[in-house]
Amino acid sequence: MAYGLEDEFGDIIGKARRGQDLSASEIATAAGITEAELTRMEQYTLKPTETQVFRLAEVLNLDGSKLLDIATERWEPEPPHQTGNANLEVITISAPVGGWPVNAYLLICKATDDAAIIDTAAHPDLILEQLDVRGVNPTAILLTHAHGDHTNGLPKLQAETGCDTYIHKNEPKPQSNSTLREVVHGDVLSVGGLMVTVVNTPGHTTGGCSFLTQNVAFVGDAIFAGSVGGPNISYQDEIDSVRDNLLSLPDTVRLFPGHGPSTTVGEEKSHNPFF
Repeated sequence: MAYGLEDEFGDIIGKARRGQDLSASEIATAAGITEAELTRMEQYTLKPTETQVFRLAEVLNLDGSKLLDIATERWEPEPPHQTGNANLEVITISAPVGGWPVNAYLLICKATDDAAIIDTAAHPDLILEQLDVRGVNPTAILLTHAHGDHTNGLPKLQAETGCDTYIHKNEPKPQSNSTLREVVHGDVLSVGGLMVTVVNTPGHTTGGCSFLTQNVAFVGDAIFAGSVGGPNISYQDEIDSVRDNLLSLPDTVRLFPGHGPSTTVGEEKSHNPFF
């Protein structure tokens, strides 16, 4: 990638085009460019002009000004400083899967040293190492969705920690050593003294969900800094669920995605071209 975001200009226009079931030929014609130029833009081998960015944004129902800031690499989210909560800590565990970094997280209740493991980044050993280093007690495994880069290694984590694993009722089930506990929108789970609310964010997968506690949310592949996850199931469901269930939260809520840097609700409202 050219800079710190998970998705570049080419990823964004490609996801918007495929999500709306529009062909490269249709988009190129409407935007006044050739199909070959559009293909090169999606493959990062051709930088668009400002005029082309705005034409493509209009055709793809994206925000042109926000898209231009990403095309010209003028925006990245501010890095986290303090969560604002003295009673929780978030540890990011990022490791490559198939050549691309994937994030897992530990959500730690500082009052009790209990912790939830959120996704696996397909590297259970790294998670187990962090549990030992931090000296915390894992009490639950929370899965935002079932894709292998976020769930591979789950049986080892289950065997080593003895934790129950929670996944949305509508999500396909990954390989597991034990019966998975199903959750739905609005369910509340406890991690030590923290109350974690399940929030529906389908579209990337059928039962994708996010986990919200206080001013942090773990969002899987529903939304990235400046982009969204691939709308494999429903583009409209992904856009609607993120807008209604995540971007409706206070601006200060920090979003921890399955790929790329963390961001905030306020930053995404101001800079994400899908919204």
